[in-house]
Amino acid sequence: HDVQDLSRGHLRLAMTPTFTAYLIGPLLARFNALYPGITLSVEELTQDRIEAALGEDLLDIGIGFTGEHGPDIECEALFVEELSVVVGAAHPELNRLDWLEQPLVLLNTGFATRRYIDDYCRQQGVKPHIAMEANSISAIIEIVRHTALATILPSAIASAHSGLHAVAITPALPQRTVALLSRQGAYRSAACTAFVELIKAMPNV
Repeated sequence: HDVQDLSRGHLRLAMTPTFTAYLIGPLLARFNALYPGITLSVEELTQDRIEAALGEDLLDIGIGFTGEHGPDIECEALFVEELSVVVGAAHPELNRLDWLEQPLVLLNTGFATRRYIDDYCRQQGVKPHIAMEANSISAIIEIVRHTALATILPSAIASAHSGLHAVAITPALPQRTVALLSRQGAYRSAACTAFVELIKAMPNV
């Protein structure tokens, strides 16, 4: 029952949480403008849950990261995402070496971003000063806006939200590659194909 002219259809999409803070708004605004007849179901899930849902055919496509995946998951690299120390616009300027002295608010350990941060700190032999943890990107953004706490998030989030400022540090925080995730061999509908083509054509954020 797939409608090839995209006049109608349905797309089931999921992404890991950081993407809701900078990628999904512009992306889905563009998709909806091009294909207003396509309805979307959008979920925010951890990468493990995205892969499980793809395997059970509960999703058409996921946005996550390259790395280790289950044997039934196909992974297609999109662009490189940079992590930065992010502070409120009113925060005193951090130099390139003192961020470890700053009290931080970080995502909790259930998030891939937090695991990247923890791995980085172990590799550098350092222990950050974690003052708060949260399981919500929007909560962290508001906390950073209104306090002297810093955080570590994708640089693009600072660019997308007023009142935030990304700070470069040395050594640089690890980069990671954003990827499209799908079930190996799954039928790709016209709506899903159009979405994949659109995200590939968008400039890196």
